[in-house]
Amino acid sequence: MSWMGKMLGGGIGFVVGGPIGAVLGAVLGHHTIDSGKFLDQDEERHGIFFVTTFSMLGKLSKADGQVSPEEIEVVEQVITDSLRLPLQARQFAIKIFNAGKDSRETFEDYARQFYGAFHDHPEVLVSLVDLLLRVSHADGVLHPAEDRLIEQAVDIFGIRQEYQQIKARYSSTNDLDKCYATLGANHGETLRDIKKKYRRLAMEFHPDRVQSNGVTPELALLAEERFKEIQHAFDVVEKHLA
Repeated sequence: MSWMGKMLGGGIGFVVGGPIGAVLGAVLGHHTIDSGKFLDQDEERHGIFFVTTFSMLGKLSKADGQVSPEEIEVVEQVITDSLRLPLQARQFAIKIFNAGKDSRETFEDYARQFYGAFHDHPEVLVSLVDLLLRVSHADGVLHPAEDRLIEQAVDIFGIRQEYQQIKARYSSTNDLDKCYATLGANHGETLRDIKKKYRRLAMEFHPDRVQSNGVTPELALLAEERFKEIQHAFDVVEKHLA
């Protein structure tokens, strides 16, 4: 993570503005130091993904008035298992989570800055919303305040249709229903029609395609998780219809 090394190693020559800049200022104690360490375009996007993701997770976790142990556990699982962050990056992520949670900036502010950076990568927007839902359901209940925040992000990202599909996966009560929801399919559809939806999703989240778009390594890992989930869902539905 070269962008992180430049930030933690004594400042950067690029001023990160908006709510992300405010969080970095709170965590690092400055926005920039003229050290000659500039972020290139990819590094800037990687930094925006990392900082915004953990800031929004912090805001979301506090939305119902308290950060539950279950939510903390899921965030830690995301940090260690899903994103496989090294120690320094894990510590940085936790600091951002706490700073974002208590910042004066709103959840909507972060969502708008994130959309500005990734509006041309719908798979990134979908993956972030999926991650937000994962954390919000950690305690077994989607609190209305959490739901409102996620709805804000969905409207800003323009992924209403995809959101209904993702949300159904978390609200379904049995594994088969979750598999149908993962594929965006309904009971009664033919295997041929479901296979078309599976292929479209598999192509969208295929690790090779995601990496070729120049997204962050962390996002590539999330997309890989999603790709495996899509494959598993189709295997289950295909066996059910066989």
